[in-house]
Amino acid sequence: MGQLTEIYRPIQSQLQATETLLVKELASKNGLMGELTRHIARMSGKRIRPALALLGAGLMDRKSSSRKRGSDSRFRGNDSRPVCLAASVEMIHTATLLHDDVIDGASLRRGLSTLNAKWGDTLSVLSGDYLYSKAFCLLSELNHQKVLHLMSDTAHTVCEGEVAQIQRQYDLSLSRTEYLKIIRWKTASLMGASAQAGALLGGASEPQAKRLGDFGLNFGLAFQILDDTQDLLGQEADLGKSLGTDLALGQLTLPLLYLRDSAEQETRDLLSQCFNGNGSGGSEDARERMTLLKAAAFRHRVPAYCRRVATGYLNKAKATLEPFPSSVYKSSLLALADYLPK
Repeated sequence: MGQLTEIYRPIQSQLQATETLLVKELASKNGLMGELTRHIARMSGKRIRPALALLGAGLMDRKSSSRKRGSDSRFRGNDSRPVCLAASVEMIHTATLLHDDVIDGASLRRGLSTLNAKWGDTLSVLSGDYLYSKAFCLLSELNHQKVLHLMSDTAHTVCEGEVAQIQRQYDLSLSRTEYLKIIRWKTASLMGASAQAGALLGGASEPQAKRLGDFGLNFGLAFQILDDTQDLLGQEADLGKSLGTDLALGQLTLPLLYLRDSAEQETRDLLSQCFNGNGSGGSEDARERMTLLKAAAFRHRVPAYCRRVATGYLNKAKATLEPFPSSVYKSSLLALADYLPK
């Protein structure tokens, strides 16, 4: 987090306020719900989506970010409405993670046991639903119709992406275009919306806000491509989450697409065996196939290929910021793009 701390310096006080608001909103007097939400609060990640929202707001003219007349008294002052947005987008993101962990059968998230591993699938799904409801309660209190509409539409898009991914499980015919559409929906859309909504709260014009949305969208595509690469080739102990889930669940990601299209017949046959859909993802044979595929991926320089594709999206993201004048917020957004491993 050392490098991120420096990148987040212009919004550090707002991020701290976001954490405080998250803890407050997740507090529950209900015994079991309180236990669940306390566990969720401990699962803090890099807070990239809240940072995108806050930096998007900061990039705009601060004088135009005052609250609308008639908004709730809890949002008095220029900084508290973006903080509310930041907490909301993190709740939406965390809700998707809780649902993902159930779908994936993951046991580790952010270095802690997942809710489904500790309390079962039912309570994990309900906890995700609870977070969604809390997020949209906060968003409704912003009294900003464009932001509320954007975030509602994005939540719908994220769900569509998840459904599309499940529909294409164990499908070796998935094209690169279809893969990119799925990750655009399920991951990049929320990052784009976070930055775009922040800009709208900061007083941006529609074209300006759209530029911030494009920044977040391209950043999110690169983020997911690199995350998919780590899922195949990373080390679980280093990343603090369950790995190998894409292969175990028959999800064809960019590194696997590259192997399918570029590797020798032996490796393609091995990939076909992994995608036979027989539910043997945790078997000894499956683990051996995973090891062989990792070796093939390194042999075919898959990490370098995925980094090149991700870098292309990051360059697109940075280009969207060119019309904006220099500021600490712009510098942080550019540094955030450079933060992703390439």
